Amino acid sequence: MKKYKLGYKFKSEPIKFSQQNVIEYANASGDQNPIHINKEFASKTIFKETIAHGMMIGAFLGEIIFLEYKDKWLENGSIDIKFKAPIFMNEKIQAFAEVTNNENQIIKLNVSVIKNDGTEAIKGYATIKI
Repeated sequence: MKKYKLGYKFKSEPIKFSQQNVIEYANASGDQNPIHINKEFASKTIFKETIAHGMMIGAFLGEIIFLEYKDKWLENGSIDIKFKAPIFMNEKIQAFAEVTNNENQIIKLNVSVIKNDGTEAIKGYATIKI
């Protein structure tokens, strides 16, 4: 299948997360860190404004992998990511993935989330047993 071949690439549509999205994620996850939900607190930090939860963006990245690999991802997938830059409210981002290895029925994907200005916000890899 094409989606298992070396060099196969896929990506998300560009997306923005609003402050309301972040508040809803904070409530669902229990992560009430004020850097994400309190504008006054965030204004006094290095970022100067609220930022999206890293794991919320990680979940977005996981979703594009799920859309491509369905049950294989749910049954056998793993992801290892590093957070490299903050994502601010209403900042356009896009997720990317590329198959970089396919051996012994395990594929490896290089994955990333890129901000509209070209900054890499998340970088890492995912593996899926196929």
